[in-house]
Amino acid sequence: MPSNKQEHAAGESLQVSIVIPMRNEQAYIARCLDSLLANGLPEEQYEILVADGESEDASRDVVLAKAAAHPCILLLRNSGRIVPSGMNLAIRQARGRYIIRVDAHAEYPPDYIQNCISELERTGAGNVGGRWLTRPGSDTQMAKAIALFTQTRVGVGNAAYRLGEGDRYIDTVPFGAFPREIFDRVGLYREDLVRNQDFELNARIRRAGYGIYLSSKIMSVYYNSGTFRKFMRQAWMNGIWAPRMWFRYPGSFCWRHAAPLGFTGGLLSSLLLGLLWRPALWAGLTGLAVYLAVALATAVSIGARNGWKLAPCVVLVMPCYHFLYGLGSLTSFGRNGLTQVPVRAPVGNADRTDPLRGPAEVSRSGAVDRSPSVRVRDQP
Repeated sequence: MPSNKQEHAAGESLQVSIVIPMRNEQAYIARCLDSLLANGLPEEQYEILVADGESEDASRDVVLAKAAAHPCILLLRNSGRIVPSGMNLAIRQARGRYIIRVDAHAEYPPDYIQNCISELERTGAGNVGGRWLTRPGSDTQMAKAIALFTQTRVGVGNAAYRLGEGDRYIDTVPFGAFPREIFDRVGLYREDLVRNQDFELNARIRRAGYGIYLSSKIMSVYYNSGTFRKFMRQAWMNGIWAPRMWFRYPGSFCWRHAAPLGFTGGLLSSLLLGLLWRPALWAGLTGLAVYLAVALATAVSIGARNGWKLAPCVVLVMPCYHFLYGLGSLTSFGRNGLTQVPVRAPVGNADRTDPLRGPAEVSRSGAVDRSPSVRVRDQP
């Protein structure tokens, strides 16, 4: 009688494929995999595809150790190193009726997979997702302040999945669960977008007539940036890639992504124009004073509910985050990222004439790699 491993490698279709793009996630990937393995489904019904972007820490070793005990885990080598190339690699290898994209920086309750599937079937949506419960990335006051700031409307605008809302159609959801055929109809992730590729894909899904559904039944725990420096770098990079997303697919424009650009651009332009015309300077300073008053009110609100030691951190985080996000967007307009000719989104499986899945190859550790031109080895 064939083993589970042999059955899994035989090429039959599965109920669901769970895709995890990963790079240098040694601190989180084990907890992520453990939470997914506790989903209650027999392992013969699903696979977990981990697309490793050439991690430089022990992330691959952690995955290989898990795969030795759980043949449903497959490790793929993502030579492109970025999230969209890893997602596309894994989707092309996936055999599930449903594709669930998850993040290595998060954990998932036991009913996560079942709820994603049931909500897809109930709503007929092109993508379903749920609420983020944001947790600090480290045990510091700054990390706690960052996590709480990203759950406020003044911090993230109308991002419903961050604000605890649910059971309605919105513009995007975190990660997402998709019927497999959605990628055949709208294409895969754009590999010319290092950031914001999820939002751009959801814009194409909406344009094709499908809904993006935020369900109160779906929830994940996400660990935010653990240091001020990492959070500011995140702001800068998100700011740079927002205009590039708009340029490549104008239908992906969203006001909450543009708000920091308006804040930073308005402030800098009023200060510069104020050198020649004094009313512009006063207008800029007045706007800045109003903004700082809002930042102070936000800090007081967070401090009153979660501890006053967090308030000074919030006063620092909020203006720095918004200013750097907007400055990144301003910088992006002056860089070659907007002048490059946009490429087409990679086509889905239905449009490909070449075989997507080669025969499975099992490493000595038990991990499987189905990408056509690479091998999973025991050592990096």
